[in-house]
Amino acid sequence: MKAKLFFFSLLTVGFLAGCVNFFENPHFTVEESGLNWVVIRYYNYQKKPITRVNLRLDGNGIVSVKEGTSALVANSFAANMNDATWNDIRETRIMRPREEMVSLFQMLVDNNLFEERTKSDAAVTNEAIFVFANIQNKTCGSGDDNIFASDPELAEHLKTVLQMFYHPHQKSRKR
Repeated sequence: MKAKLFFFSLLTVGFLAGCVNFFENPHFTVEESGLNWVVIRYYNYQKKPITRVNLRLDGNGIVSVKEGTSALVANSFAANMNDATWNDIRETRIMRPREEMVSLFQMLVDNNLFEERTKSDAAVTNEAIFVFANIQNKTCGSGDDNIFASDPELAEHLKTVLQMFYHPHQKSRKR
């Protein structure tokens, strides 16, 4: 009887130890992987038409920056080809060292990228920032929730990362 009780106790402890993985820690160490990625979408509402920026950071070192007023900047499947801003899109791709991507991802993880955020009331701001990520098979996405409203500190970190790679282009003048 004591042997069965001891065995059952060990089994219970082993099961509970395995369940600890279900309670994810939002702060973890990022390892180098080409499967890690972060997408930051930024909108500037101060001018019409709205200026959009879409930054994608891949763990393999590829950084893609799309900018412009076209809906294609944020949505590659946009369908309104009659929109006056349809052709206003520019894309830049650069390569960065994989170690730099690990450092950027770690900075975002350390600044609460994977923290659970409560949906907040839409704050009236002149800008909006959204983030979607997959790091170490952990995913997060802000959906329609502007990070400036739900987590202003994280929003500033995201904007800093965006400014590292996004350098606004002047529109060429038509003659």
